[in-house]
Amino acid sequence: MPGPAGSSSSGPTMSEFRAKKMANKKKKKKKNKENKGGFSTVDDNDEDNSKKGERPFMEVDLVAEPEGDDMPRLIPLENDTSLIRLKDLGPVDESDEAYALKDKLGSSVHNYWLTAYADGSNIGKTRNEIVREASQNADFPGFRKGVVPPYAQGKMTTFALQEVMVQSCQAAILPFGVNEINEDELGVVTFKEDMDDITARYDAKRYPSVRFTATFRGLPPTAEEVATAKAAAAAEPAAEGAIDVDSSASDASSNMD
Repeated sequence: MPGPAGSSSSGPTMSEFRAKKMANKKKKKKKNKENKGGFSTVDDNDEDNSKKGERPFMEVDLVAEPEGDDMPRLIPLENDTSLIRLKDLGPVDESDEAYALKDKLGSSVHNYWLTAYADGSNIGKTRNEIVREASQNADFPGFRKGVVPPYAQGKMTTFALQEVMVQSCQAAILPFGVNEINEDELGVVTFKEDMDDITARYDAKRYPSVRFTATFRGLPPTAEEVATAKAAAAAEPAAEGAIDVDSSASDASSNMD
């Protein structure tokens, strides 16, 4: 996410009123920055998240992920504040239509459980784009042409949330080496939380980030992809807050064994 805009000159002269107004604005901005935490569920990362300008989480009761020795996490949790988790639920069984894809794709299709989040900034940007596109053809009775009425605003929020959540799923699985399958309905993502409730409660003025859980079908990483991930992790120093690709690759390799 981009950082704060750099300060710029206000011109050669400045009235006392404007100087006072700018000073108050800076003071208020500084106070807000000091009081603003990061993600509300990540207490130990509040200061760091505040600096990055990340948005707080909307309160959502996440569906608990399934437990079992035969359903390993591809990246072990270091603590309870991890934002992204991926669990391999195992290969699909013969009753699943995706079972027949093994020969075509060259690998067994697995079921996965993902815990991730949709960034509030992306939700806001996407919603603005959707509203802009909708207004170009909007012609609702009782409203000027090009105006999207209040009763249709909820739909705009729903579309934006769904689009960003799907994009978040696609981005979240990349560090794990898991590949999505693009086979019609077999490649869909199923969100486990009540999307109608989230949409109804979502604050389209503040645009908070939204945590969610989802299930999807995918392909486990190949031995070559595991080796590539290890080489990349060894060649580049880990960035602050980055996922440990090396440990994830090791876990993925053991899962395939």
